[in-house]
Amino acid sequence: MDALKQYLIPYVLSNILFMLCLTAAIKKPILARLFLSLVFLWAASINFRTASVTPEVYLEYSGLTLLSFYRHFINGFFSQHIKPFVFLMASGESGIFIGLVLNKGFVRMACIGGMVFGLAIAPLGVGSAFPATVTMAFAFWALYNKKGQDYIWKWRQYTGQVQMAQKNPKIGADEITSQHSST
Repeated sequence: MDALKQYLIPYVLSNILFMLCLTAAIKKPILARLFLSLVFLWAASINFRTASVTPEVYLEYSGLTLLSFYRHFINGFFSQHIKPFVFLMASGESGIFIGLVLNKGFVRMACIGGMVFGLAIAPLGVGSAFPATVTMAFAFWALYNKKGQDYIWKWRQYTGQVQMAQKNPKIGADEITSQHSST
């Protein structure tokens, strides 16, 4: 409970933001992709830098976790190999960022990575703003199920006829995109 009191503002803010992200993933997917890509770019850069300069900071998560297995892992094997673990995690975060910015299969791979990441860090409890990361995983699931995902800078990809393709599987998104671009 002390950890929740200490981190109350970022905890509440994180949960509110990821609830909004889930709503956006369902109603305005481009906003969710933009938000999540920025979150993962920020997280990757923070983790690369922190692991390089002050890796011992990550040991503080052992006091925040909900599961004793995580606590023992953090204080044991992880504590002796912090930099490689965090660099690997930050590389995954970078991959999720890149996938969200790109299109089609890359977006889907990023969504799978985001779901796994969100669920994997959920047991960190307050340290991961649980249940915010579970909500984030649901947002990634909603994005994963969207059809016709194009590059993130193509803002209108989820409007009009492409959304009709999502509702009517007989109409292919590629077919609509080619019809839309020829007009």
